[in-house]
Amino acid sequence: MTTPLHLFLDVDGGGWHPAAWRWSRSTPDEVFSPGRLRGFAVTAQAQGLTGLTFEDSPLPDPRNPVGHLDAVQRAAFLAGTTEAVGLLPVAATTYSEPFHVAAQIASLDHSSAGRAGWIATTSSAAVARSVDLPVAQDPAGELADVVHAVRALWDSWEDDAVVRDVATGRYVDRDRLHHVDVDTGRWSVKGPLTVPRSPQGQAVVVVREDDLTHRTDRRTADVVLSGDAGARRSPAGPLVVLDVEVVLDTDAHAAADRLAALDASTPAPDRGRIRWAGPGQALAAWLTDLTGVVDGVRLHAAVLDEDLRALLRTTFPALRAARVLQPPLPGATLRSTLGLERPANRFTTGPALVSTGGDPR
Repeated sequence: MTTPLHLFLDVDGGGWHPAAWRWSRSTPDEVFSPGRLRGFAVTAQAQGLTGLTFEDSPLPDPRNPVGHLDAVQRAAFLAGTTEAVGLLPVAATTYSEPFHVAAQIASLDHSSAGRAGWIATTSSAAVARSVDLPVAQDPAGELADVVHAVRALWDSWEDDAVVRDVATGRYVDRDRLHHVDVDTGRWSVKGPLTVPRSPQGQAVVVVREDDLTHRTDRRTADVVLSGDAGARRSPAGPLVVLDVEVVLDTDAHAAADRLAALDASTPAPDRGRIRWAGPGQALAAWLTDLTGVVDGVRLHAAVLDEDLRALLRTTFPALRAARVLQPPLPGATLRSTLGLERPANRFTTGPALVSTGGDPR
């Protein structure tokens, strides 16, 4: 049997190319349309994709000239529209409050019945200026500390903390709520969280390879996004998902011609991802060859409307015929779909967490 390949699709704006909005069949204002976003989600679920990702930025993005909707809010909007596909928004760590991030993602996990993931990212110095905060000296180290604090907050409610005992008038067993007392010297979080422990225990944490440090190990990240074509999966480490920008042949134009026209409008920056251009059937063959080599692939369409049509006509049918895709089961959590265990709560398996001083373990 062919090893399944987890396939993710990013549905941010008009596509990965900064000129995508010029070539999209959707007008710039329609990029925000709830119907358009819902259509992507329903299509991804019907095609057997593992998850959708939602990029985000507090700064103006040339790919979205009319603005940028919050990634977590977009994912939450789709929680009731879908029943199987995972929902993985970006929530940056460098200038965000860990408590707020923890509450947002835990709420998404509740509203999606356990299908939430969190793409934890760093932010640039320009973001610090836009929110009037000091520039972080070690964004990757900050990411490790924030993820650690968020994971601790997700554990601050034990699984059976909510008792709902009408006879005694007790809704919560306060002995099963815990302070986390995380203190990095730059900020501190006491807890407990305001959101009970979610269906997955902890949402799936995704970190980009460029944001990894010696203090960011498999206890920090469940999934690593890599732009390295030589990346390989490791049974002892987090899952490895390749980040791939795609430009596909359409009925009217070859991929190379489409890319040249896009670049003529606005040259695309190098975002450290693999770039693949050509026929959709050839893309399917390349993805099939990756089964067993990596755990998954995240596709970024150059022009989302156009390239998704090509994926639907050519790539996805070929992958299903090769039995590469394994559709998530309705009602399954994202962790179970990815083959990840539900984490045990640290307060029921060991000593209570103490001040970390910046150590993510």
